[in-house]
Amino acid sequence: MKTVSTHDSALYQERVSPGIVERLKALGPGAMVAACILGPGSITTLSVAGAEYGFVLLWAVLGASVVAFCFQRPVIRFTLATGMTAMEGIRQRMGRKWAITLYIALLLGAVAFQAGNFTGAALALNYLLPSIPILAWVGILAIAALLMCWVGIYRLLENINRAIVALIVLSFVLTLALAGPNPGEVAATGFSFQIPEGNYWLILALIATTLPPNTVLGLSAFIKRKYSGDTTTPLDKRLALSRFDHTTNVIITGVVMVAIFLCSAAALHPLGTSVSGAADMAGQLTPVLGQYAGVLFSLGLWAAGFSSGLFNIAVQPPLLGEATGRHERARSSRNRGVMLLAALAPVVIVALFGSTPIELILTAQMINGLLLPAIVGSIWVLCNQRTLLGALANTFRQNLVYGGVMLIVCLLALRVFLGMLGMI
Repeated sequence: MKTVSTHDSALYQERVSPGIVERLKALGPGAMVAACILGPGSITTLSVAGAEYGFVLLWAVLGASVVAFCFQRPVIRFTLATGMTAMEGIRQRMGRKWAITLYIALLLGAVAFQAGNFTGAALALNYLLPSIPILAWVGILAIAALLMCWVGIYRLLENINRAIVALIVLSFVLTLALAGPNPGEVAATGFSFQIPEGNYWLILALIATTLPPNTVLGLSAFIKRKYSGDTTTPLDKRLALSRFDHTTNVIITGVVMVAIFLCSAAALHPLGTSVSGAADMAGQLTPVLGQYAGVLFSLGLWAAGFSSGLFNIAVQPPLLGEATGRHERARSSRNRGVMLLAALAPVVIVALFGSTPIELILTAQMINGLLLPAIVGSIWVLCNQRTLLGALANTFRQNLVYGGVMLIVCLLALRVFLGMLGMI
């Protein structure tokens, strides 16, 4: 563990301008987080919102990206300034029991949502190749993701995620081009800041799609892995490069979310067509926009589901080691055990139940509802550790912003529990 003096940290605030090649090489940790956020769950929420209300909630989709940016940003400073990940900081500053509790909750939530990730990707592939059953696709995808993580090479995972994110962007932006929304109508209604039917919970649902609890901890872990062993790049440059990676991929995430939302709003809302899920979108778009739209949307859905599943497997070993304080090699039996659990348990769930049981989804939502405030609160405490961060600790303005994030995630937790009680 290292500390940053006030004098030294003031130097790190100076502007640096890395070259374009350095910036491109820096892209990676943010792409892995973007790939996790853009999963079947977020695609479903965006598709339903667009089909139901048209362009009215465009402002909320953009706002969700801003909240995600504010949620993730502080761990960059903490990780690079201290040499610790956020989970390591939680263990050292708040206790090993608290860190392990958070990790177990994250693992349980990941296993539950993994079934949805692989099922969404499998449904997309089944649309393209219907002769292969859904369960077979789920098994193939899970094993493929597991093998990519099994070798334990971070650079390989980074390059795979870059390619997948590029495919996601290409698929959904081209689908939007086929939908051809009217720019004037989008501008006129998308920024009216209306809340249709007073549905505040839908606004929170759109924000929730950008805030998976493990993304902020995963971002921190992957940043540390990317720069581990780098003794030549000064801290100011690493900060600049990591911020560029993060900002670029938040923008990419926002572009994809807007593309999905606008496509659904332009193609399906005028027809009064309802959407029941992400996989349903491909079938709904085909008669409206043609076969190419269905194929493109399916490719994007496959990439989104598979990349989310890949993230949830890849993030387990570093988080486990950081929470327990046992930093073992990536190929250790303990690390491979948690990867096997994250990859194969969803296959078992789909084989037994045909999909993710509603009880399991509700349990995972409850876990996430509790986890988000706990993680945001923990990171908030870490980023105010002046003995560690010096002048890189949170400023008043940064605390004000993160306080807003904390308020939002507390409202999300309230939404989850009111939903479970049948009150919304």
